[in-house]
Amino acid sequence: MYLVSAFLCAYAGFAALCAITTRNAPLVWTTPPTRGVVTALRVAGFLLLALSWLPWVMHVQWPLPATLAWFAWKDAVAELKLAGWFRDVWDQFHAIVVAVTLLGAVVLTVYSLLVYLYRYRALLR
Repeated sequence: MYLVSAFLCAYAGFAALCAITTRNAPLVWTTPPTRGVVTALRVAGFLLLALSWLPWVMHVQWPLPATLAWFAWKDAVAELKLAGWFRDVWDQFHAIVVAVTLLGAVVLTVYSLLVYLYRYRALLR
């Protein structure tokens, strides 16, 4: 969801900035915008572009604390004997899903590389 909001903010910011360019003004406005409207749209556009970085940074920076919290949780479960049958089944299911996902990613990456090398083999000669 973070990335969707980042893309929407970036799109709205670029739209606000494009609406006031000299080239696009006749397409967007029936009468030329006043100086105040241009300034307001320029400020809004740049603020939305800056705001679009916040969800992206939060999404990119999230894996490190999440990984540390996951290791702490696994240590606590092992130390306090909190694991029951459901936790064991869930761990096995999660491990299988992760393994299949990573295997699929590797297969698709190798396939993509082979397709690229085949299509552009003339460049390699």
